[in-house]
This record gives sequence, C-alpha cells and structure tokens, in this order.
Amino acid sequence: MTKGEMVLSYDIMMYERVFQILKNRIECGLLPAGSSLPSRVNLCEEFGTSEKTIRRALKMLKEQGLIDTQQRKRPVISYNCNTVHRTAVLALEKIDAEITDDVLKTGVLLCYPVIKNGISLCQKEDLERPRKILENMRIENADEFWRLSKRFWRFFVARNENDLSLRAVDSLGLGDLKPLQDDAVCRTKYYEQLQEFMRIIESGGAPESAPFDDMSGLYGFTYGDRPAFHAPSDSTVVLGRERLEKLLSGAEVRYAAVYMDLLGLIAVGRYRRGDKLPTHRELQEKYGVCADTTIKAIQMMQEWGVVKTVRGNGIFVEMELEELKKIQIPAHLIANQVRRYLDSLELLALTVEGTAGCAAPRIAQEEIRAVKNKISRLWNEEYLYGRTPAVLLDFIIEHTGIDALNGVYALLQRNLRIGRSIPALLHTEKTAVNCKIHEQCVKAIDSLSSENYAAFSGEAAAAFQSIYRLVIGECRRLGYYEAAMEVYDGSALWK
Repeated sequence: MTKGEMVLSYDIMMYERVFQILKNRIECGLLPAGSSLPSRVNLCEEFGTSEKTIRRALKMLKEQGLIDTQQRKRPVISYNCNTVHRTAVLALEKIDAEITDDVLKTGVLLCYPVIKNGISLCQKEDLERPRKILENMRIENADEFWRLSKRFWRFFVARNENDLSLRAVDSLGLGDLKPLQDDAVCRTKYYEQLQEFMRIIESGGAPESAPFDDMSGLYGFTYGDRPAFHAPSDSTVVLGRERLEKLLSGAEVRYAAVYMDLLGLIAVGRYRRGDKLPTHRELQEKYGVCADTTIKAIQMMQEWGVVKTVRGNGIFVEMELEELKKIQIPAHLIANQVRRYLDSLELLALTVEGTAGCAAPRIAQEEIRAVKNKISRLWNEEYLYGRTPAVLLDFIIEHTGIDALNGVYALLQRNLRIGRSIPALLHTEKTAVNCKIHEQCVKAIDSLSSENYAAFSGEAAAAFQSIYRLVIGECRRLGYYEAAMEVYDGSALWK
C-alpha cells in the first residue's frame, strides 16, 4: 500500500468512526433534538482529525435525517429520540449516578467469583449449552443478541446450583442492560470476545485470561454522569438498594424460620428454663410474619415440650440446653432452613474475599484495635465465644462503602443466624475446629493491622470457606444434608 492509499484509508476509517459516534449520541438522547452540535473546530479537536473528515461525517448525518444544516450556523439535531428510544430517555432522566455506580460495583464483586466458580463446576458436556447459545446469537438482531448474551452469563451463575446466588445476581438487573451505542460494529467486537472466552474455558484455561475491551458501553457512564446503557425504569440499577432488597425478600418466611430461630436462642443461652418469650405480636414484628405463622411455630415447640403457653401470662421456656439436645426433629422439618443456611454460606465463601479487599483501605487503626478487643472479650465469654466470624463479617460490611452490596450481605447475615438453630450443629464447647476458625479470623485482623490488605482478604475468605466445609460435613453427619439438597433441584436452574 502506498502512502497516499494509507492516508485515504485512514480518512475513511476516521469519518466513519466520527459519524458512528455522533449518530449514537444523537440516537440515545445525549444530543437531544433542537440542540446544536459542537463547532467543526471543536469536533476536530475532540477527534484529533481534519476538518475534511468532520465535513464528510456531518454530510452522512444529514443524509440519514439526523441533523439539519444551514450556512454559517452549527448543525442542529433534527432526530427526536422520544418516540423510538423512550427507554433510553427514561434512563437518562431517572438514573442517579451514585446509585448506579454503587450497583455496578456490587456486580463486579458478586458476579465475577460466582461465574468463575460456575465455570469450574462445568463438565465438558455442560459447556455444550453456552456454546449453543453463542451459535444462536445473530449480530443483525440486536434484541435477540442481548437477550442471549444475558442467557450466556446467567448459565455460569446458575451452574452453581445455588438458588440464592442466582436470585442475588438476577436482582442486580445487570443482565437487562443494553448499550446505548449499539450497532453491528459494537456487537461484532463483543461477540468475537465471547467466542475467545468460550475457547479458553473449553480448553481448560483461566477465565481471567480472556481479553475483554472496556465494556463501558454496557456497564458504565459516558460524559461524567450519563449512563451508557438502556435500563428498565424499575431496575435496581435505577432504584438502588431498596429495589434490590425487595427482590431478594421474595421468599416468604415460614413458621419453620420462627421456631428454628427461637430454638437457636435457647441453645445459645439467650433464654433459659422459666424465661418468658416475646408475645405473639412481638414475634410477628420481629420476624415480619402474620399471626397464623407465629401460632403454628409455638404449637410446634409445645409439641416438642420446649415451651408452654400460660393463658393470660405468656409463653415460657420449659427446657434447659441439655434437654434441648435430645429433641429429635425430623430432617424434613428443618430441610428448608438448612438449605438456606448452606446456600448463604456458599455465596459468602465465594464473594467475601473481594468484599474484604474493598473494605480494607477504608478501615482506621483505632477501629482495628476496637474489633480485636471485642473478639477477645467474646471469645472468653460463655455462649458467645462462637461470635468471632460474625464479628469479622459485621466489621467488613460496615466498611465496604457500597450500599447495594451491603443489601445482599444483610440478607446473608440474617440467614447465617439459622446456624444457631439447627439441632446439634452448634457446639457450646471450644472444639479444635472452632479454635482454628477463631485463629483464622484473628490472623486476618492482624494482617489488616499491618496494612497487608491482600493477606487480610485472603485470610478472611479462608475462614469462611473453612466454616462452609465444616457445616457441610456436620450436616452430612447429622443426616440433614440429603434432605436439604432435596428442597429444590439445583440442576434444574441451568439444565
């Protein structure tokens, strides 16, 4: 190719690029109808190109009916996006940059480790499903293309066979976003990168080695606080934590959750024989349930002899801890609670490393000293020694600075309380395993104190992974695990 041919080729590439960028800005509403384009001088400076190139790009915009031009005046936008891109306009009007950025950060911290773990669980034959999805993606059909893109990534989330993880990721609403700058060039490039990603994982390579360009066109902002994507008006990306928590709280709290928690409180010494439990009204407020739910829960506990109801006086504990241990609760009656507990522990174990890493730089030394003192104090108190992991988790959550993430973790915190209520799962003595987990948590805090943030996040993750493995082992030993796995068919989430 001669020098002249190279210049000509470059010019063609540039005016087409300028045309496409300006076209996208107009169609998505960033340059609304009636507004003026920047001057040709300013456009030359922005794109680093010649006036000739800018003139050719403007000519193409006029030919497509996107702008009107008059001599000695800047071009005016004639394209009205209100009729054909209402979703985009709604996003531009309603999105709060802080809220959206918060949700996008949550997506990074939750989705990546869950997807990576889902990939690690895939057998060769499992990968035929995402491969088929890719084969069905058509560049020319934008709506179907982005729908299948969502299905592609969602497959790896679902492969974890964890309903809670899937609901948490779905609730973020990231799969429903579509780039504003959506054209064949954008989709082609993204598709090629998906193909390369698929090739890498099919060959057993590391998912993180797959090259993806800046995806701000899908997930991010343009021009400071402008969204770079279409977003449904009721999306978490628009509405934030409140919407997220509403979506996550979809599962009804049943009476089993009430009696399981009360059993747990008795097991840890919160209530002793003769103590009066909260009234039905107080229980309804605490657990957010109706009267029928608390009545059923108390009736079940009466049948086991754990409590008695004295008409006109209230509900009283009838058992001490040693008697409580002898209660034989059928596995199927607590299966839902055990499954929720296991699902929550798994999601926590997968995501806490990134969450801890996010929190670490925001923690002051005086706060570290305070939490170390708290852990030491609780470790030496009867019934409370097992609080070390919970204190560490609370400490991490307090310092993430990411509201949507904390919404997900608030649910995990509530679900982790189930552990204290599963019969025989909680030990009131300091076992070797419990001591090891305590030491892991303390080691994590010590690493944080020395500002070794990578070690802190890794050791925190190791502690919760140890807890997850321990709980699975204990549930198998006690005969709970099989019943819990039958609560729902995990494979149905992805097959």
